[in-house]
Amino acid sequence: MTLTDRHAARVFPQSALPACLLAGLLLPLLACHREAPPVKKAETTAAPTPAPTPEPSATPIPPETWAAAIEKVEERRGSPGRIEVPHELEHYEDRRRFLALQMADSKEEGYDVPHDQAELVEMIQRGELVEVRALGDDYILYDVGTAIREDPLSHYDVASGKDVKLFASLEDYQEEDARLAEEEKRPGPAGAKARAERELLASFYNDPEKRDRLFAEYEAVTDLARSFRGLTYDLDDPADRTRFQVRLLSFIRPAARDILMKLAHDYHEKFGRRLPVTSLVRTQRYQRRMVHNSPNATGVELAPHLTGMAFDVSYKFMAPDEQNFVMEQIARLKDAERVEALREHNNSFHVYTYADGHRPAESDVTGFLDEVEAAHPQSAPHKAVAAGRRATGSRSAASSGPSSRKAGAARRAHVATRRGGRHLASRSR
Repeated sequence: MTLTDRHAARVFPQSALPACLLAGLLLPLLACHREAPPVKKAETTAAPTPAPTPEPSATPIPPETWAAAIEKVEERRGSPGRIEVPHELEHYEDRRRFLALQMADSKEEGYDVPHDQAELVEMIQRGELVEVRALGDDYILYDVGTAIREDPLSHYDVASGKDVKLFASLEDYQEEDARLAEEEKRPGPAGAKARAERELLASFYNDPEKRDRLFAEYEAVTDLARSFRGLTYDLDDPADRTRFQVRLLSFIRPAARDILMKLAHDYHEKFGRRLPVTSLVRTQRYQRRMVHNSPNATGVELAPHLTGMAFDVSYKFMAPDEQNFVMEQIARLKDAERVEALREHNNSFHVYTYADGHRPAESDVTGFLDEVEAAHPQSAPHKAVAAGRRATGSRSAASSGPSSRKAGAARRAHVATRRGGRHLASRSR
């Protein structure tokens, strides 16, 4: 399979109604769905990562166009010169400030953050977020929303960190409760697991207020899946469920989208390439589970991507001149207090947008420093210095073998010979 074929199979986006004519002829991921019946049970089987879904358009994206866009991003290239990271994209001396600034701004602006996909659906329906199409003139969504799998038909309980299954009605819940009651009679781990699940569900569905809230979440998710701006997603199908997730995570707040579009336009105009965008909004469940997979994902409660005001751009394949150009544009935005930004070590530029064009009050920033340190113990200045000293000590110890000691002794002897009596005098004093 060629690189083009592999990318077409992996990331070709589902299209609007005209793609029905191509179904079965191009790729399995091209599918048009009739209106699906109400969903009662969600599969948990992992599915291959399908394509992000663009907004419906009169002309579907041909597979060769999508594959060519991916190959253009990943094309090997170079340029004269070296990568010069401006101080605006480096960590502050107190590393806690980077997250604390974003958290303080989020609190000041009072952003809602989605705990799970149901709450994200509600934010989309309220018009708080706008969609970023999979393939634009100046950018491409490059594996957005594919790091973690979420079940759209489960509520995320933030306090316990557990998923609570969503049901369409009280009768559906009671049917599941009866099934679990039989399962918990089994000996060993299987029975204990069924008992724990039954107790968790009962703690929600036996409370009328919580129960009604979960029924409303189920309805919101399934209604949107049946008609998501012209497309339908069958949530009984693992691949469609993943497409639905990718589509949900392709949203962002309008102010952040404006910054992203301008950055992408300038980059595309300069280099003739689409800007690869790797992350937009996230749910709290998605963020927490990313912490286990990515060293750059933060565990703070008010993580920047939850707000819909942050986005990431991949520099993995960019030549030095491309990186320097993008960093220069971001640095100017940061100097103007329009963004907070960092060149991360996971091949990404992280950008958080200040909606009102200024940083939060310093007193608010200071109030978040302890929370950041609790989530990232090495971020405080004294911890960072100590860690650096330990790393230096480890390197010294690792290089203290016999040959290194002999080389060190030779260097000291050479210095002593050059300095003559002054070397001995300095030691004697």
